[in-house]
Amino acid sequence: MRPYGKLIVAAAIILTGVAALAPAPDASDAHFVIVNNNDYYADYQGNNYGTVLKLEGTKQNPILKQAALLATGEPGVIQGSYTPTVQVVRQGSDVCVFLADSAGPQSTTPNEITSFKYAGLAPVGSYSDNEVSSSELGIAIVAHAPYLFAAYNGYKAASYLATWKIGAGCTLSLLETYEIPYTVFSMAATPSGNALVVSYGSDSDVDSFAIGNNGVLTERGPYLVFNALLAWGVDITADSKVALFDMQGYGPPFDDDETEINTFAISSDGSLVANGNFGADGSLGTAESAGWIRLSPDEKFLYVTDDATEVTTLNFQESPLQVTWSGCLTTLNMPGGGYAGTIATVGTSASGGGIFVSESNGIGPGGRVALLAVNSTTGCTQEETSSPFSLPDAAADPWSLVSWPPRSF
Repeated sequence: MRPYGKLIVAAAIILTGVAALAPAPDASDAHFVIVNNNDYYADYQGNNYGTVLKLEGTKQNPILKQAALLATGEPGVIQGSYTPTVQVVRQGSDVCVFLADSAGPQSTTPNEITSFKYAGLAPVGSYSDNEVSSSELGIAIVAHAPYLFAAYNGYKAASYLATWKIGAGCTLSLLETYEIPYTVFSMAATPSGNALVVSYGSDSDVDSFAIGNNGVLTERGPYLVFNALLAWGVDITADSKVALFDMQGYGPPFDDDETEINTFAISSDGSLVANGNFGADGSLGTAESAGWIRLSPDEKFLYVTDDATEVTTLNFQESPLQVTWSGCLTTLNMPGGGYAGTIATVGTSASGGGIFVSESNGIGPGGRVALLAVNSTTGCTQEETSSPFSLPDAAADPWSLVSWPPRSF
């Protein structure tokens, strides 16, 4: 990893493109979800934006109602299916929303992150890292106040990892930029704020970075995964001690159709130590390829989306470390087909708890968000009868999704 020093941030462009479809929500709203959309399948020049969906209705009939669109005002695409490209975080008295807007091959805007204040959904500005030569394969972002970490994924050019400082009013200021060895599929920061953990789009690597004073990153890896060829989604336990990766194989001896979880212990210095490998033999179910993973708020369950239309519930225990299959697998209601994407927890549904799942149509317009009820005893999921909920027609590839209020860790 090679540091590039403090950089000059491109002037923030104050935006005006927020199309409110209802009175603008504020952070006192009980529950909402934000999906980062793009029209990748239409053309590379379409404007990227976010859709805000508010959870309404009753516990017996919950619905997601479109509240607003968050326009970045610039063309861009989101590539890299599981790249986290939307984040929401509280900084001081503000709730801040960040949208990553990567450049398409024909775009004159190399990269940008657009910031909004959730109160009134007011746009703040658009920020670019002038030292990054390419972000055509997406910009992955993870917020852990007071920092926003951004991985700029190049195609033929190098990839970079940057630390931004979240300031008053949800502004951003660039602190440091580093060159990294591979593109980033997914990232997660430890709840304690001592480490940033990533999965790479390489054959077999994950990585970790110690987070020091003023957001300085020190690379501790990379590390090889076990018994698989690719790590996709990542999540971290509440005590910041265990990182979990969803794995993908490519045929024998790495079976593409069997759920597999690699686990790593997170040391106090931010380094990782492999300490567990579960599945890959059918014992965790037979999800097709890898996807996103998400621990439940009580950490009893781990939810896994596959590269098709299914959500698998796994039982999780940290001490002694154990991952087992609950026997539950939910096939999502996807008229016309598609792909399951990111998972986020939500605090209420028909049974009192649930999760959101973003859905890509895969071939054109028609993105959706699914709402699944969770059985608090078994962890098994069941899609609500009112689900899925449609996104605007241009939202062809809504992989990245976050919810509010956030999980407690």
